Amino acid sequence: MKKWIIAAAVLVVLVSAGGTGWFLLRGGDDVPPDDMAVGAEEAMPVPVEHGSITDELVLDAKVEEEPEKKVVSKRGGTVTRVWVSDGQEVQEGAPIVSVRSEDAGTAPEPGEGSGDGAGGEGAGPQQPAATEVTVNAPVSGKVGGLKELAAGDPVEPGAAVASISREQFRAVAQVPANDLYRFYDDPEEITLKIDKGPPAQACRFLSIGEGEGSGGGGGGSAPEEEAGMEGEGGEGATSRISCRVPEDLQVFPGVTGKMSIVTGSADNALLVPVTAVRGGFEKGEVIVVGDGGGQETREVELGITDGESIQVVKGLEEGDQVLDPIPLEEGFDVPDSGGEEDEFADEEMVF
Repeated sequence: MKKWIIAAAVLVVLVSAGGTGWFLLRGGDDVPPDDMAVGAEEAMPVPVEHGSITDELVLDAKVEEEPEKKVVSKRGGTVTRVWVSDGQEVQEGAPIVSVRSEDAGTAPEPGEGSGDGAGGEGAGPQQPAATEVTVNAPVSGKVGGLKELAAGDPVEPGAAVASISREQFRAVAQVPANDLYRFYDDPEEITLKIDKGPPAQACRFLSIGEGEGSGGGGGGSAPEEEAGMEGEGGEGATSRISCRVPEDLQVFPGVTGKMSIVTGSADNALLVPVTAVRGGFEKGEVIVVGDGGGQETREVELGITDGESIQVVKGLEEGDQVLDPIPLEEGFDVPDSGGEEDEFADEEMVF
C-alpha cells in the first residue's frame, strides 16, 4: 500500500513540473499583466473654460559689463581744448573736446560780383571759414581713451577722441529659435536671479534680437558679445535678450544666473489644453464635439500658452466641447513601430 501512495505522489509532482515548464516556455501569453497592455490614448471631449494664464520662460543668463560708448568727432580739424581727463566722471552732454575745423569757401557763381563793377573775374578767392565745435559726452560715465590728446593735435573726421565707460551691467540670455514664437510683444516682466548671489530683482528689458551693432554698421563690440554667449543657451539658440541689471544689485562681469521672463498674461481667457489644438501660434484647428456626438473641425485664433493650456482668442465659446487629444494631421500621425516589443516577442525563457 505504501508503494502505491509513493508512486502516486511522484506522478503528481512530475505532472505539475511539466505543466509549469510548458507555461514558462510559452511566456505566459494567455494572461498578460495589466501594466503590459499598451493602447492608444483615448480622445475625450473636454469643455472650453475661462481662466487666467501666464507664459513664463526661464533661461540661463550671464552678466556683461555695458560696452564703452565712443565719443566721436564728426568733423575733422585741430583740437583747441581738452575739457576733461581720463578717469573723470562726467554727465551726459558734458564737453569733452573742442575742435576747430576749416570749411573751404564757395567760389562765386559766374556773373556774380561784389556789385562795384569789379565782376567775378577780378574777385579774389574766398578765405576758408573756421568753425569751432565742441564734442560732448553721449552718456554719463567715466572718461577714458583720451591718452595724451592735447590742443593742437589733428583730428580726422569721424574719429573717436575718447570713450565713456558707463559702469553699468546687463544680463543677457540666448533664446532658442522656437521660443521666439512666445514673444508676442516686449516682455511684461523680467526677473534676474544670480547663482549664489543676492536675492532676485526686477531687470528692465533692453532688447531682443541679434545684439547691438550686428549687421548694421553699429558698434564693433556686438560680435564679440555674441561669441561670448555661444553655446550657453542650448543648441539652436539664435537670438538673445538683454535687460539692465539694477544699480543696487551687486554683480561682476561673467557671473551667471537665471532670467525669468513673463512674455504674456491674460485673465478671464478662454482656455483649452494644448493637446486639443493643431498649431500653437496665432492660428490653429480644434475638433468641436456637438451634443449628439457629431464632430466639426474649426479654425481658431490663438493667444498665449503656458505649455499646458492655450488661450483661444476667437472661434470658441465657453461651454463648447473640443476633442482632446486631437488627432495629428495626416502624414504626422505615425504609429509606434513597436520595435522594442517585437524584439522580445518570440523570446523564450530558458532554465
